[in-house]
Amino acid sequence: MFKNISTNEDWVLKALCVGLLLSGSSKVLADTSSNVVSINDELINIYSDASSDLVADDKDDDKDDDKDDDSVRFVPQPGFFQVVSGQLNALDPKDGVYTKMGEKNQSYNAAGYNVEDNFVYAWGRYAPYKDQLVRIHGDGSFLALGKPVATGATVPTFSIYAGDMDYSGNLWVRGDRFYSPDLMKIDVSSGTYEMVRFTGPNPGGVADLVYQEREGVGYFYGTRNQDLYVWNTATLSVSKIPVKNLPTGRIAYGAAYTDQAGSLFVSSNKGGVYQVLNHTTDSPRAVFLLDSVKTGNNDGFSCPLESSPLIIPANQAPTISVEDGSLITKNGKKATIDLSVNDEGLPMAGDGLQVQWTHETGPDTVRFSAPEKAKTDLSFPKNGHYVVRCSASDGEYTSTEDFIIDVSSDQVQSIATYSLEEADYDYARKQWANVKHLLHCRKNGTSLELEKRGFNEDDYTLSEDSEVIVTAIYDGGTYANTLFWYGANNSAIQEVVWQNYILGPTAPLKSGSRASLGVLPAGTQLRFGLVVDGGRGGTTLIYQDSALNVDGLEQCAGRLYAGLQDGPRILAFEDQVRGDEDFNDVIFEVTIIPRSQGDSQYDDVIDGRVGLHSDRGRRGVERHLSNNGMDTAAYESIGQLYRMPNGPLTIEFLEDRSSMKSDLCVFDYDQVKHLDPSSLEFRQRAAEIAVSIFDDRLFNPGGIANFDPSLYGLEGKDVGLMCVPNNVRSVFLRNPFRYTAKGEGNRTKRQPLFSLVDANPGRKDQILSFSSTEATMICFEDHTRHEDIDFPEAGNVSNHSFDDMIVIIRGGLLGVNHFDGLYGLPTVDQTEGFTGEDGNIARDGVKCY
Repeated sequence: MFKNISTNEDWVLKALCVGLLLSGSSKVLADTSSNVVSINDELINIYSDASSDLVADDKDDDKDDDKDDDSVRFVPQPGFFQVVSGQLNALDPKDGVYTKMGEKNQSYNAAGYNVEDNFVYAWGRYAPYKDQLVRIHGDGSFLALGKPVATGATVPTFSIYAGDMDYSGNLWVRGDRFYSPDLMKIDVSSGTYEMVRFTGPNPGGVADLVYQEREGVGYFYGTRNQDLYVWNTATLSVSKIPVKNLPTGRIAYGAAYTDQAGSLFVSSNKGGVYQVLNHTTDSPRAVFLLDSVKTGNNDGFSCPLESSPLIIPANQAPTISVEDGSLITKNGKKATIDLSVNDEGLPMAGDGLQVQWTHETGPDTVRFSAPEKAKTDLSFPKNGHYVVRCSASDGEYTSTEDFIIDVSSDQVQSIATYSLEEADYDYARKQWANVKHLLHCRKNGTSLELEKRGFNEDDYTLSEDSEVIVTAIYDGGTYANTLFWYGANNSAIQEVVWQNYILGPTAPLKSGSRASLGVLPAGTQLRFGLVVDGGRGGTTLIYQDSALNVDGLEQCAGRLYAGLQDGPRILAFEDQVRGDEDFNDVIFEVTIIPRSQGDSQYDDVIDGRVGLHSDRGRRGVERHLSNNGMDTAAYESIGQLYRMPNGPLTIEFLEDRSSMKSDLCVFDYDQVKHLDPSSLEFRQRAAEIAVSIFDDRLFNPGGIANFDPSLYGLEGKDVGLMCVPNNVRSVFLRNPFRYTAKGEGNRTKRQPLFSLVDANPGRKDQILSFSSTEATMICFEDHTRHEDIDFPEAGNVSNHSFDDMIVIIRGGLLGVNHFDGLYGLPTVDQTEGFTGEDGNIARDGVKCY
């Protein structure tokens, strides 16, 4: 249609058509008249022929044209830019918020930020821009610059999907039709390209690149699955390096970014932005930073001259989880322990997560097949009791899990676990440093002042149901004393805490070892005592209550800090009747942790407590209870756990008065009962093992869901309930410490709420439960009922109505009162049967060592 146009007219029309084509990007083309659309391909051909002239003329633009360019350039600033399924977004790494830029299109990929002109250059993906160089503007629009011309070998079919700009105005890209390590180098100012051949391993699905320079040499970095690929432009070689802490499985990282400090960030197509630390060394590792959207079409770029806006979260200690099937006994004196050890990747410095198995106690040294891995086989040379420890360190924090193994009759009989972290040992050591001065240690012959002996009875009377934790501090005697506890109203009933209170490098206890007495009822008058040398057959008893001792002697000092208790509950025993009175023979701390029974709907369901009587009319708790014949105190349960039947359950959705959508889950309580329910570790572990039974995103009131516990190995198990308001477990688990009770900040996703009251913020009940012989009704309050006065958090407050979601479960789900048994850390006595010495040797003239 342009054949009869003169040369000058031809150029004018070409320019006019090109301007029409490019001024409105893809959206304008889609909205223009049918005539323009019909000549679209011809316009592209004309533009391709004239592209080099246009690029050359662009250098001679007048001031007005420069001003127009300036108005659409990117403004250099910290931040990431991510193209998600054709939509360009600014991604704020501080809070994970996306801001759309321009209209959505599918027109380019393999983008890189050009520091020379503050434009972004990319490769056209689809017609009418396929296989053209594209310039992207700061307002989200873009300009097609035509197909580059080869200066050497040509590429028959491009299919380009990964790239970045170097600092000299070249866009380097890779595609699935290249010889895999090769890159295509495009000079964006001249519109020419050349193929650059590389040697090395196949980078396969590396889906985005980041360019950096070190000592004058350019490097490209890209990740795939759990590996980092590095292109060296000086040696023209590619290397492959494994990256610790990247998620397992087949994962594409379709967006990558850098900053002024030369950091490397990658964004998974499955969601999540990671920083690859030490990426210029042979031991890189990743740290999870923030959530990002899931997409199958992903690209990213950033200004490499700007500082990073990222706020690195506080370091969290590694977690060690014991899964179902983690502890395996084998024929003979052998076993396998297979743990789940995880860490978020912090701190930034160091070598990352390190695992180490050690033999702590036992009749002979335990042999480990893989002492530096989470899964290891264990061999026990002799029969007896062993304690082994798995330690996980991130370089700043260390977590440990100890296992007690019973080997008898040349067979591993049992494996039990109890939890300790390095922080517990550190605390106990610091506590001992404080206490030894109060006991006049290192002053030979100095007895303890009378005012420090005895104890305050109120400090050992439980005002509410509480878990009691005993922490070993010091062992200054030569006896193998037995530590026990009793109630002041019945001293004849004694429960052993540790058969052999012996601390030392080869002993089963160390300063910081803990035991739980379980949850003791309100009103318990807690006391402790010793069987002097009970581990070796001694029978002499010494009590915390002086009235029970020979001649009413004070054998216990519980007022070390003051006449009135204003420090930790430290008990220091003198283990000899009329001994040296230094009170440094058995020293331990007692921690009393209230365990709430929660709230009830009706009066006196909890003895002496008035109920909530939540009632908001025809859609409230009372009306639904009445409709189902459960509107009396006799049907209310405060057990906080539920026993799964062997058969299937049906869950009927009765009420939904919340604007938030929630996922109702169950989790096997046995797998978390050794954890402090108020801890992040408990919430994270419960979320990891939880199974969804009802998601109100999928149902409206009146809907019915089915759940078969046998499909998940939960039949007959005691389970806790977990509700995830306005969130899902997978999102919470990506960054558990980020989510708060109200959803702090402008991302209102929240942390889970539980049927176990002590796992909720402020130990507030969030669930009311009612059971009959036929069904169990569960009533949820999905806004946290706890308001922290000292650290208030913005967000909606709870109305305490418990009618945000009401379900009724039929099929034999039974309430279980976990207060009927021990709760908290296992009370396995790892000192039973120990016959060795502690290995500590007192210095001459020193009473405490």
